[in-house]
This record gives sequence, structure tokens and C-alpha cells, in this order.
Amino acid sequence: MNEKEQLPMTEKENVRWRVANAHIDPDNYVFYPAKKQADYYDNDIPQRVAIYVRVSTDSSKQTMSYELQKKYYEEFVVQHPCWTLVKIYADEGISGTSLNHRDGFNEMIADALAGKIDLIVTKSVSRFARNTVDSLNTIRKLKEHGVECYFEKES
Repeated sequence: MNEKEQLPMTEKENVRWRVANAHIDPDNYVFYPAKKQADYYDNDIPQRVAIYVRVSTDSSKQTMSYELQKKYYEEFVVQHPCWTLVKIYADEGISGTSLNHRDGFNEMIADALAGKIDLIVTKSVSRFARNTVDSLNTIRKLKEHGVECYFEKES
């Protein structure tokens, strides 16, 4: 990691504060509702849902992405009345090419295999894992335990 990518914690905290405290003034925008996307998990079956977010570098731009992913998926779960958020599992500044050092990911998989999670939601397959073998093996193992994965980008 070069010196440019290393940021003092105060800058990262500033990004987190701005995302958490963002206020939208309804008088300053026109709202155009989006068409509802096909949601393959929009059903009446109660599900315990885990969210997984990951960014691979420790830069301030990635901190913004990391915080926005968490906020977006927390709201995504709320939009599904039969879903209960178990936890947002996260890895910040960790590459997805290996399962090593991905504490959030490994904790989520352990909780899923222990029967605490029915569905894992993440932004894309690449956020879940960069290594195809690891990804497929993990998804197969989860499926054997009745746990589904939903990658929003790929539907």
C-alpha cells in the first residue's frame, strides 16, 4: 500500500460521519419513483438475512463505498417485510482473492452453517469472492445447509 492510500483515521471518520448524517431536503429535489426490479426473493416466507459487504483497499473512496453498501443493504432488508436482519458482516481493506484474513466473511459462513442465516445478500459475486473455486465451494456448502445467496448485480 503506498503512502497516498494510507489515510489518517480522522479522514475516514469524516467520510463515515457525512454518510451517516446525510440529509435530503425534500424541497430541493423532484422524486421520480423507480420501477420495481424483479426480486427473486420477494416472498411471504420469513427469512433470517445476512448482508455481506467488502472493499479491497483502505482508501477514502473505498470507505465511502463501504459505508454506502452497508447503508443501502440495511434499507434493502427493511423493504422486505418477511426478512429479519441477522447482521451486516463486513471486511474493509481486504482482498477477495483468498478466504484468509476475511474475518467478517468467515464469521458469516460459520453463522450460516450453524443455522442462524437463511439468506446472504451481497452486491455482486466479486464482493463475495474473487476466487472462483472458493466462491463455488462456499456456495455449494451453504446450499447443502439450506442457505441461499443473492447477488444483486447478477440477480
